[in-house]
Amino acid sequence: VWLQSCASNPSVDFLLFTSEPMPGPMPENVKHFPLDFEQLRGMFQANFDFPICMDTPYKFCDFKPSYGEVFAKYLSGYDFWGHCDIDLIWGDIRRFVTEDVLEQYNRIYTRGHCTIYRNIPEVNAWYRTLPHEGLLDWKYVFTHEGSFCFDEWGDGGLSRIIKENGIPNYDVMDMADLDISKGWLSPRWISEYQSEETNYFEWQNGKLWVCTAEGMRKEVLYVHFQKRKLTFEPYDKDHFYLFAVGLISSDRSHIGKRDRQKEKNFERNYWKNRIIGKLGRMCKGLKR
Repeated sequence: VWLQSCASNPSVDFLLFTSEPMPGPMPENVKHFPLDFEQLRGMFQANFDFPICMDTPYKFCDFKPSYGEVFAKYLSGYDFWGHCDIDLIWGDIRRFVTEDVLEQYNRIYTRGHCTIYRNIPEVNAWYRTLPHEGLLDWKYVFTHEGSFCFDEWGDGGLSRIIKENGIPNYDVMDMADLDISKGWLSPRWISEYQSEETNYFEWQNGKLWVCTAEGMRKEVLYVHFQKRKLTFEPYDKDHFYLFAVGLISSDRSHIGKRDRQKEKNFERNYWKNRIIGKLGRMCKGLKR
């Protein structure tokens, strides 16, 4: 589904670095580079003259602001580059990332699931050159384990550093970033859809809308699942829906219906995993 939504945005290329096998023929605008974790870690280490800490693939998130330099040979010829997650479905990207936006801003959006940078040396080096007193230090982040959310806001990540330096950043909430603590589909920052418990998403020929059973409808850049595992019913690849908690289907009979047990299970697992994670970090700190 992610690849299909990429294919519907032919003016954007997606560079996919992974040793995972591909599910089938790739869209023309998706370029696959079969590199494994150790090879990629070696690429990052070669970019820095000090030992970096990258014990797990999740640590790549903190290094995202450096992608413009680390992947420079792959980005040659592009006016902009960006990073994104794959637990999302794209809508019409150029409906939101317009020529006017590209002309005015060097950085577009501010969160790890999608941020776009102008591909010039000055911007690609922001993560290490901008003054950051009282905020996260990039060398500290790159040499310590754990997740600092340096790619976005966190406790003083690059988005905060850019803001404190007075640099304009396009940060309109064009996307639907689902609230991970709720089983039903509640997009954060889109207030008029947060109280509607029968929200669903409709995707048709490259366009994506957040909708309610009551008839409200808003086009969005993408929907970010936030760790929801999708299930599938038979669906039309040109026209389908995303229903809570993570069902892809073309069956309109799901509109307005809820599976409260599945929603409760999703929310219960979220809080369980969050508590386990906090306990794990506490135990690790005590061990040190």
